[in-house]
Amino acid sequence: MDTNPPPTSRLRLGLATASLTAVCYLLSYMANDWLFKQTEFTQGIAWIYLPAGVRLICTLLFAEAALIGIFVASLLAACLYNLFPGDPVTTAGYAVISALAPYLAYRFTLEGMDLRRSLTNLTTARLMLCVLIYALSNPLLQLIWFAFRGVSYHFWAGLIVMSIGDLIGSLIVVYTIKTLLSFIPLPDR
Repeated sequence: MDTNPPPTSRLRLGLATASLTAVCYLLSYMANDWLFKQTEFTQGIAWIYLPAGVRLICTLLFAEAALIGIFVASLLAACLYNLFPGDPVTTAGYAVISALAPYLAYRFTLEGMDLRRSLTNLTTARLMLCVLIYALSNPLLQLIWFAFRGVSYHFWAGLIVMSIGDLIGSLIVVYTIKTLLSFIPLPDR
């Protein structure tokens, strides 16, 4: 008996999770702008960046579907917030890196630390390593891209602030979700 769902069901599920990821990401982006706009080092680089945590959590949960959702939401956020006016190439690169960095951290955690796709063996140490890998890789890739495109003039300071912002934002999101999940009763075994 074949236990795999039909392709149309998998496609619908993939579209639903990509859409859910995009909505969560955009909402976190708006919330971050509202809550932490005053902590920006420069436009797009803040000391606290909640969308980093949403990117990572959605990628851990939804893998490739999250990659698509984050890409689409990053394009939308860049357009809505006018991050790179009149520069579609920088915008596209920003969106690709925003989606790819958490996915690469996830893949490294899967393969390098023998994490199961079901996340059943996701320990606190593995999660923290994944957060750290992401909090370093995303800013590095973004700032290399921005320097290449000539839109960032504060590479080292930006790298430090963006890494701290991604780390703090990821930790806030991860521990908020962990706390919320602690209120859900687990079934008796």
